[in-house]
Amino acid sequence: MLHRDSRRLIVLLGALTAVGPFTTDTYLPSMPAIRDFFQVDMAAVQLTLSLAFVGGAVGQLFYGPLSDRFGRRPLLIGGLALYVAASVACLFAQSIEQLIAARFLQVFGSICAPVLARAMVRDLHEREAAARMLAPMGLVLSLGPILAPIIGGVLQANFGWRASFVFVTGYGLALLVMVSLFLGESVRDKDAEALRPGRLARTFALLMRSRVFVGYGLVNCFLFGGLGGYLSGVAFVVIQVLGVPTQYFGLVFGTIMLGSLAGYTVSGRLVMRLGLDRTLEIGVTGVALSGLLLAALAFSGVVHVAALVIPMMLYMGCFSLSGPQAVAGALTPFPRAAGAASSLMGFFQSLTSASVGMGVALAFDGTPRALAGFVCLMGLLTLAAYVLIVRRIPDAERRHIHA
Repeated sequence: MLHRDSRRLIVLLGALTAVGPFTTDTYLPSMPAIRDFFQVDMAAVQLTLSLAFVGGAVGQLFYGPLSDRFGRRPLLIGGLALYVAASVACLFAQSIEQLIAARFLQVFGSICAPVLARAMVRDLHEREAAARMLAPMGLVLSLGPILAPIIGGVLQANFGWRASFVFVTGYGLALLVMVSLFLGESVRDKDAEALRPGRLARTFALLMRSRVFVGYGLVNCFLFGGLGGYLSGVAFVVIQVLGVPTQYFGLVFGTIMLGSLAGYTVSGRLVMRLGLDRTLEIGVTGVALSGLLLAALAFSGVVHVAALVIPMMLYMGCFSLSGPQAVAGALTPFPRAAGAASSLMGFFQSLTSASVGMGVALAFDGTPRALAGFVCLMGLLTLAAYVLIVRRIPDAERRHIHA
């Protein structure tokens, strides 16, 4: 089994967190083709994304508390097995309704990976040390959004939309084998009462009363709300509005996600030099400013690939600088309920992503304005959550550990 500080463990946990990007971003280039194949409108195809986020939100609440009781490893194995089965169901879907249902189950299964990977980091490390481990995991994670759409675009151009689901089925199987063979259990003291309704209600109430959890959690929610809005609209903006051929969509998307790679690269070093909160402040400020730049260009009528790529590269760089700090800050005070805390934070994160994604789909008017407007709004809310809540929390309260 892998050692707690080994690079191979970081790579495996990073690969687990990358399940989400591979699951979503591989089929993004196929969304217009899926619309044409099933002869439905854009809103119906968007449901394969938005309702999948809801499946992720439900799964978040399911896996965390169960893993506090039974351990991370068995829940990871079960969730990945469901993910593989649902990916096969996506592959053989005969209607848009079947695809929507299969995608719901696919993301419900896949969400075990990032939830439990985050909880395992908290099992092993605290605050800055946890953020330092999350940053190289993020480097592995950031390869998913760079590679997945490129792979998806090539698969779509050569084999059609079902090919992307063949790919993610193989990815899920590979992870299932690696977790089964190499990943040990990180929970030292399983909580026998974690699933009792009264105890679970008290745990969630404790989390929701904590300014630390709520503050950092809201920063995380709005960060992912901006990402959800971007993912929901980017394929239609790039392919239909900007006229980029499907096979080159991945290059545009991957170029944007190079910003994420840069952000994660800087994050691990910066947090040890400046501390978690100063690093987070820099990141959320950048998120808000890059969102404003994106919206200013879109609402000024600038319709060009560069008007999307440059602001979104900056946005994703600052997103990746902020994300590990927000997660580490929210989970640090709750070592006995790391699974429940990761679940609750992820639940609201997924609901925010789903809501913003639906908003982009409903507001889409054949221009980049809907995507840009929602990304800008989420960036401003991210900064507001930090300034109005996180920055006002006393340092002693941030570091207080709830037994």
